[in-house]
Amino acid sequence: MYTFFREANLNDLKQIIELESQCFAPHRQSTRRSLRLSIASEQQRVIVQEVMTQEGASIVGCAILWVHKKALRLYSIAVSPEHQGKGIGAELMEQVILYASGNDFLRITLEADATNKKLIQWYERFGFHCSDLLQDYYADGEHAWRMGKPMQTESKTKPCENIIVLDSKATAQLSIENAEVVSAREYLGLERFQNNSNYRVFNLCSSYKHQKLGYYVSLLASARDHKIIPNVTTIRDFSSIRIIQGIAENITPQLQESLAEIKEKEYTLDILFGQSLEPSMQKLAKAIHNHFEALLFRAEFTRNKDQWEVKRLELLTLKKALEIYGHADIEALADSFFRQRRLKRQRLKTYHYDLAILSNPKEKTPPSCPDALQNFMNAAEDCGFFVEQITKKDAHRISEFDALFIRETTSVHHHTYTIARSAYAEGLIVIDDPWSILRCSNKIYLYERLRRARIQQPNSTIFQKGKLQKDAIAALQYPQVLKVPDGSFSLGVFKVNSEAELLDALSNLFKQSEVIIGQEFIPSPYDWRIGVIDRTPIFACKYYMARGHWQIYNWNEQNNDAFSGGYETVSIDQVPNAVLQTAVKASSLIGDSLYGVDLKEINGKAYVIEVNDNPNIDAEVEDAVLGKELYRKIITSFYQRIERERYVPRYVSYRKS
Repeated sequence: MYTFFREANLNDLKQIIELESQCFAPHRQSTRRSLRLSIASEQQRVIVQEVMTQEGASIVGCAILWVHKKALRLYSIAVSPEHQGKGIGAELMEQVILYASGNDFLRITLEADATNKKLIQWYERFGFHCSDLLQDYYADGEHAWRMGKPMQTESKTKPCENIIVLDSKATAQLSIENAEVVSAREYLGLERFQNNSNYRVFNLCSSYKHQKLGYYVSLLASARDHKIIPNVTTIRDFSSIRIIQGIAENITPQLQESLAEIKEKEYTLDILFGQSLEPSMQKLAKAIHNHFEALLFRAEFTRNKDQWEVKRLELLTLKKALEIYGHADIEALADSFFRQRRLKRQRLKTYHYDLAILSNPKEKTPPSCPDALQNFMNAAEDCGFFVEQITKKDAHRISEFDALFIRETTSVHHHTYTIARSAYAEGLIVIDDPWSILRCSNKIYLYERLRRARIQQPNSTIFQKGKLQKDAIAALQYPQVLKVPDGSFSLGVFKVNSEAELLDALSNLFKQSEVIIGQEFIPSPYDWRIGVIDRTPIFACKYYMARGHWQIYNWNEQNNDAFSGGYETVSIDQVPNAVLQTAVKASSLIGDSLYGVDLKEINGKAYVIEVNDNPNIDAEVEDAVLGKELYRKIITSFYQRIERERYVPRYVSYRKS
């Protein structure tokens, strides 16, 4: 059994009335007219909780909220008697708290029966406290306690403090306006650093070797949730020339341009607080620092034929940098660095968490257009996130963030999967999580998963290299659609119209994969796409086939007007129940992340074509019904997940399906 949440519509009125009659005494029930107004009102929100069964979806919980300027009032909350004691009410209350948190309410208020101690204790579990006794609230002699819960937004987040850690404060008498200098032993031992995560730590110890103080400063800073430079990953990267050269491939054009006039076969560049004292090398120094975030290090280059390569990177100690460049230059560079950092990161005064959005500006058909990405960024800021758009070259900085949102087409054999896996291992909330990428990218997995759950899909056949059965092939209905298991975005998908075409196509496809899936072709003018997050549908679109083509995208078409078909966005309550319920059930077999389920509706039945882990969300397309609220729903899910994960252990190598 699984549940999902959504806002109520007028079609739910009958079930909500029945729920009220089951849960409240007659004189405490809302009238039909009152409930109808609650659903339609702009000043109220009615959240329903549905359970999915084989018979379909039914409402088992309902919360009615009154929206005020600074406070959210929980007018009533009800759970059907047969589902009480199963955690349904707690899930519904958490959803209410998430709604309040995501919409910046300062507090939640409610009224509770003064004689119902069990109910009051239940509310107290969620942080509510009694404030005023309301005489005769329900009826003569029936009193109520007014209860309230302050939200996190009432308190201001303190700004992060910059901390420079040295072997000892006597190492150098640095005087920097925006940073405090402390010794390694002070940082490791003082209680104020142990119990407060609101620090940005810059490790300038003389040695980062394993089991040295400098190493433990970076290691424990990560454990304390401090922002640390360099982190342990960067320290390890500096010891591997293979990793260095692999990452440095991203700066090859800048490297060749900057060193083009150098006649020698080798060149050394010192990068000090992200800068170089050589004006002509500033761009190169910045590019390298963006990939290898350390405060003081030396880059050695060698010329191989006509191409410059990175030969070595070496972390510099503050003592050595001072000996080479002098106190005045180092202090000036450090002061400039921390002044810039302070200006860039003032967000920490007001934002609760950091969100990275991974995208590829050069991608032809990205999951979100620039306007949609901006809408996500705006929604994230409104919900309490500092948000930064990153690309694959920023992979080494993942540990700086609390959450990662991938808005680039994903694949297992791609940096998107590698970054997602690394981010999850670092403790970030990740959408798309690596497990969803693995599961959704393989059509064999999807077929088997859907088949076992008895979800309707086109009649399918698994073809194995070297094990083709003539009788089975002869019995197939044509056309057939052949799919490479890990193909994506309509690529690796081919339609064949006869047995001869099938065999010819399979002989070519077996060069890519030893297993191919074939599915009966179901013609339709459009496919449904249902967007789902947290097992809750959030948008619905009809994607029409490209002109003169059998797919939504025609990858052989050069004319942009004919490359893809049209679309129609509809409200969730206008989607046929069979389509909606099948989409939620299918996506729930993958997980509780963000998915786009593609379905065909034939004679009232819904057939799942695909479950996508990285669904398109474009401005004026998928958001045409909900507008900015669509982005807020997704970002609120991030906030909810971060809050929940703070109290749940993380398992890096295993995650339950």
